[in-house]
Amino acid sequence: MEQQDAREPGERELMPDAQSTEDAEGGAEPIFELELDGQVHTLPAALKGAFLRQADYTRKTQELAQHRRALQAEREAVATQGKSLTGAANDRAHLAALDSQLSEFASFDWRGLSQTNPQQAQALWAQVQKTQTLRDHYAYAVTHHETRREIDAAREAAEAMAQTGRVLSQEIEGWSPDIATKLVDYAKGCGVTDSELAQMADPRLWKVLHRAWKADQADRQDGATAVATRAQAVRPAVLVAGAARGAGGVRDELNTKEWMARRNAQMAKGL
Repeated sequence: MEQQDAREPGERELMPDAQSTEDAEGGAEPIFELELDGQVHTLPAALKGAFLRQADYTRKTQELAQHRRALQAEREAVATQGKSLTGAANDRAHLAALDSQLSEFASFDWRGLSQTNPQQAQALWAQVQKTQTLRDHYAYAVTHHETRREIDAAREAAEAMAQTGRVLSQEIEGWSPDIATKLVDYAKGCGVTDSELAQMADPRLWKVLHRAWKADQADRQDGATAVATRAQAVRPAVLVAGAARGAGGVRDELNTKEWMARRNAQMAKGL
């Protein structure tokens, strides 16, 4: 008979106190304290080993029971999946056979048969109708299996992605849905399709993508800084004499756009 899987209400695992006491002068028998159901009991130290073994046995028995339940649930899931796959395969086989039968009547000379043997034509037509009805039944069953399989696959993919997100939130500083969206857009910009992204449930792949995205962002920032530095370096630092002086001339304190506009105006006037 199997051990009881769960504790009864109010029962607690034996938690003996490791501290033993002994009156060295009086030679009292060693004792230890045991907490059970919220009460502390003082017992002879000779019983400590037995209680510890019982507590360890209870814990291992519960762990084994949990393992058995998990294994049984997994077996039932596999069995259910196997039955579903077998049923789907049988339904597809029946559907193919019925389609083959109906295809034989596609070019049948119904008019000729109805003229030569009306009763046989009527009976044969009734058989065709029954076959068509049965065919529609199996077609619906096959579609149902395929839809269920797609739903299960989508759910499993969503669960895998959720687990990936939990891992990334622990391993990538600042991870957020906004960062995930930016990574998706970055991957699409590199030619990765939605279906390929949906299959990227491995956190390692997302970490590689995150590093590539950060490196690209840094390169773009460095490029923008370099362009601004070069633009500032090539800006002329001259004062044009004559008409250049005054409110309408070019001056160093002007921004680049305004400087170029005024200088172009001067050149147009031959200054």
